[in-house]
Amino acid sequence: MPVFGRLETEVAAKAPAYKFHEVNSKRIHETAKICPKYFQKIDLKEGEWGGEASVTCWYFVIGCMKSFYVV
Repeated sequence: MPVFGRLETEVAAKAPAYKFHEVNSKRIHETAKICPKYFQKIDLKEGEWGGEASVTCWYFVIGCMKSFYVV
């Protein structure tokens, strides 16, 4: 069952600000390695990682329900 709407969560980041920014802007594909509890994998569908107009598919867990979201 697809999830519609906005999803937000809080995760304690134990990293300097520049590393946090780098992962969230340039190395998005490594998010699943950093937070395996929340994200299963992230697939690139179109474009380049971190590039404008790229399309990604995020597989994540909400409680015990597995979902995905295409951005």
